[in-house]
Amino acid sequence: MKKVLGVVLLAAACNPRPDNFFSDEEKKAPLVIKELYRDDNKSSHIILLNGAEKPHYHDRHSIEVTLVKGKNRLHLGDKVIDLQKEKTVRIEKGVLHWAENAGDGYSIVSADFYPPFDGKDRRFEPEKH
Repeated sequence: MKKVLGVVLLAAACNPRPDNFFSDEEKKAPLVIKELYRDDNKSSHIILLNGAEKPHYHDRHSIEVTLVKGKNRLHLGDKVIDLQKEKTVRIEKGVLHWAENAGDGYSIVSADFYPPFDGKDRRFEPEKH
């Protein structure tokens, strides 16, 4: 835990504004995900949203999400949660979820995946017609 906190504090000291993690071009994209940290237990990511993710599941990963900037709405199963700064919301593996930007401009969230995200464990909800 101390190692993770140290990495986050170092990143914040070197790059105090969350906007600085993203280029001007990325700030216009619907969704940008960047990995900031990885160890044997978790991976930490910063995510910029102008739009919304597609509804999906992670079968092997639980996630803790925290609002960093802007307004963001998390759809979690049949609940909708307006994220609040510094208040972490946990998404258990196997739960349908997606995040969407809910304000003017983009929003930024941090997401910690347990175990570390492999980039493959994402199953999308079939689209309804």
